[in-house]
Amino acid sequence: GGNDANPYHRNPNANCQNFGAKQSTAGSPMYTQDYVYTEGEETGLPPLQEFPAAGYGPQDFHCERVLNSWTDPLDLNAGWLTGLTDLNTERDYVQERIAAYMTDLISIGFSGFRVDAAKHIQPDDLVKIFSKLKRNLGGELPADFITWLEVLLGGEKDLLMCDPDSGYNYGSYLEDELVSAGFSSDDVEKIKIWNSGYPKEPDAGACTIKKSRNAIQNDDADQQNPGSTSRDMGDQGCVLIKDCGSSDEHREFEKKLFESPNGLEDEDADYPIRLILSSFFFVDGVQGIPDGKSDCSLCKSECDTCTGVSKAPAFVDASTGYDKTDYTRAHRDAEVIKSMKSWMKI
Repeated sequence: GGNDANPYHRNPNANCQNFGAKQSTAGSPMYTQDYVYTEGEETGLPPLQEFPAAGYGPQDFHCERVLNSWTDPLDLNAGWLTGLTDLNTERDYVQERIAAYMTDLISIGFSGFRVDAAKHIQPDDLVKIFSKLKRNLGGELPADFITWLEVLLGGEKDLLMCDPDSGYNYGSYLEDELVSAGFSSDDVEKIKIWNSGYPKEPDAGACTIKKSRNAIQNDDADQQNPGSTSRDMGDQGCVLIKDCGSSDEHREFEKKLFESPNGLEDEDADYPIRLILSSFFFVDGVQGIPDGKSDCSLCKSECDTCTGVSKAPAFVDASTGYDKTDYTRAHRDAEVIKSMKSWMKI
C-alpha cells in the first residue's frame, strides 16, 4: 500500500522518511491509506490518522509499523498494536494533550488511572506525561491519587522489569527517572505496576521495585480470549469463564488473593491494589456481551443462522456471585467479600 495518487507518505523502515508515489501509479485516482499523512488530492479526504475531536492530526502518530517483535523497544514503542494507530508520545504536544485529559478527569472527581498497554509507551515518555500532569496539578500529585501501569511481561521480564539497563525498563529505571524528574518518594509510590507475573511468578513484576508498588490480579480480560497465552498461571490460578474446573476453584484463588497472595512479604505494605475481574460468561459458545447489542431479535436479514446473546442487566440486587448465566459477578460472592474485608481490616 501507499503507492498511489497521494505523493506524501512516510517510510516506517527508514526512520519515517518521506517518499512519494511510484511512477507506475502516480496520478492514478486509486489510493490507499498506508503511510499517508496528508489529504489526498484526488479525494480530498484525510488519512487514517486524523482525530480532530481529540486534537490529534497525522503528525501526532508514529508512521505505520507492524508490531512483530515483543523484545524490540522500537517495535514496542512505535508499532501499531493490532493495527491501531499509535500515538507518537515522544512529541511534546501529544504529551501535553494526554496530561490535559488526565487533568480534566482529576478535576471531575477521578482519583487515578489504569494505563492500559503501558509497555507501548516508552518509559521516558511516561515520565514526561506524568511530570506534565503533576505540573498541571500544582506541583504534586493529590493525596488520594493512585494509578497503575499495565505492563504485560510475557517472556520479556528482563527487558521490561528486571534489567534496569535494558533501555526499556518499567522497574527501577522508571522509578529513578521519576525521582530525577522531581517526584517525591510519596508520589512515586502512587504510580504502581500491574504485576502480570502474579500468581505463578510474583517476583517477576517486583524484581527491581518494592511490592508496595504492585497491583495484582488473578484472571483478566486478555486471558478470556480463546487461545490467549498472555499470562501463565500454571496451577496457581485459572480463568473463570475458560479453564476453571468450577466456580469453587475460582473462588479459592480469589480468596487467596486477599488472604495470602503468593510472594507476600509485608502484609501492611505489599500489593496495596488487589483486583477482581467481574465479567460475563460466554453463553452456548457465543462470545457476546449481554448488553442487548448482540441479541438476535435485532437481526434484519438472514437471521436463521444468527447466534446471539440476550440482554441481561449488569446489576442484579439479589445476586450472590458466580451466577453462571450472564455476568459473573465474582465480586458479589459472600466468601470473597469476607476475605476482602478482612484484608482491608473492616
